[in-house]
Amino acid sequence: MRRLPGVGIVAAGVVAAMVVMSGCSDGGTSEAGKAGTASAAGTAAASSSPPAAATPEEKFNELVQGTSYYFEGQGTGSSADAMKRYCDLLGEKELDGVSPAQWLAEKELTKQDGETVLEEGVTEFCPAQAKTLKAAVEGTYERWFVDGTYEVGSGAGQMPAGTYRTTGALRECYWERTSRSGKVLDNAFATSAQEVRVTVRSGDGQFTTRSCGSWQPVK
Repeated sequence: MRRLPGVGIVAAGVVAAMVVMSGCSDGGTSEAGKAGTASAAGTAAASSSPPAAATPEEKFNELVQGTSYYFEGQGTGSSADAMKRYCDLLGEKELDGVSPAQWLAEKELTKQDGETVLEEGVTEFCPAQAKTLKAAVEGTYERWFVDGTYEVGSGAGQMPAGTYRTTGALRECYWERTSRSGKVLDNAFATSAQEVRVTVRSGDGQFTTRSCGSWQPVK
């Protein structure tokens, strides 16, 4: 049989072209697949990243939210901000006429969950006040006495016998010691004074003070 000239060459060229095209097609698909896989892997890694750690303020807010405790004057602010304000107050020499530890003991630790919240707040935001809080919790703070009538004694809310003084720009300061039956044992009225001292005796019944500021034990 007679072979046509050039037919074999043409056929071989067609086959070679198909092989080349096939190779190019496979290579393109492979690179795209690799890119897609890498992109998917990156997205998965990003979505599985752990959430940002809560700040000390967020942790404290969550703690307080789970208790019955409330901060005086907090309003719509956060508990963390209110605690920081308390920290500033604890750095003062006196609060409402009494020592900071006494203020905590008589006004804040008496609230439900007060000790839990304040211990966490002081530890986190003002560790320098840890001693003040400890004294309040243990009752080892110095007691001061403002306007009112106090039974003389060593119990809660009572005024221990001893010598006390009050200082400052005193105006119309009145004090009196009375017996258990209410008889006046001693008293004084100072229209104007800078310092007043009084000794409360163990046999006294009550001590009354008005407009005299804070009576503090004389050490």
